[in-house]
Amino acid sequence: MSKTMQWAWDKAEEKLETTIDRVRLGQLTQSQAVKELEDAHEAWELMGFETITDVIDYMVDEVKVENIINE
Repeated sequence: MSKTMQWAWDKAEEKLETTIDRVRLGQLTQSQAVKELEDAHEAWELMGFETITDVIDYMVDEVKVENIINE
């Protein structure tokens, strides 16, 4: 993988992880997180996502799993 592709992948991964963490900490609502992810111009396809809807579904599922674990 080229350095540019790796950089774009890392950037997309960091954006998603940061957004999920901010939702978990209560800094963002899920609606705000969805808007933030929709507005981000990241290379989501490098992470295996086909559409922004896939990214959002993943984020929502990750937050749900965290809530179940903490209950």
